[in-house]
Amino acid sequence: MKRVLEPELMDSFAQALAYSEADFSLSDRGFMEALAKYLIESGQAIFSDHVIIDLGCGPGKITELLANQWPQCQVCGIDGAEVMLDLARKRKDQFLPHVKSLKYLRRNIASLADTNKKTNLKGNLLVSNSLLHHLHDPLELWRTLINLSCPESIVFHRDLRRPESKVKALEIQQKYLPIAPQVLIDDYLASLQASFTVAEVKLQLQQFNLGHWNVVEVDDRYLEISGTF
Repeated sequence: MKRVLEPELMDSFAQALAYSEADFSLSDRGFMEALAKYLIESGQAIFSDHVIIDLGCGPGKITELLANQWPQCQVCGIDGAEVMLDLARKRKDQFLPHVKSLKYLRRNIASLADTNKKTNLKGNLLVSNSLLHHLHDPLELWRTLINLSCPESIVFHRDLRRPESKVKALEIQQKYLPIAPQVLIDDYLASLQASFTVAEVKLQLQQFNLGHWNVVEVDDRYLEISGTF
């Protein structure tokens, strides 16, 4: 199945609210467990002076988990859609009012990927969940990571993996999201069609001399990218 682009930003209120209210706790915990496993297996550690950046944070659910896991660190969620960030900040006020080290910033990935623009925003742990497939130019993610990285920055990214056919995409949707608001079902199918294969991601990374990073298939719908600078 050829890749079909979808909008880069989820910037309608109905769309943002649907994602904020949806129960993705199982997959969110899976992300955190996979990150913890990678840190242990690679001998990496997160220290109190580290900065954690969650790119494409949406309503902030994984950002919250990161802040809970490492409350001593500065945690920053970044997204290009203000409507998503409004919901993320409301969730923080409701669920994590005591965590002062968590903040959210509106930034466009294209601007963060611009190598001609210097930024003081640097992260020791750079993560994203379901961001890559939204980007019309996937190379913007890797340029962004280069711009935001410190020496030995840790990277961990999870995304959907493009199925071999539309029929297979429908099977995956029926398996994992059989009952949901129509906006979520439509977005899920669009995301599957807009995502990448492991081989495609490996080729992207090679363009930036990042071929030493791990790119692996996870179950029947995800891929994970991990490594260090």
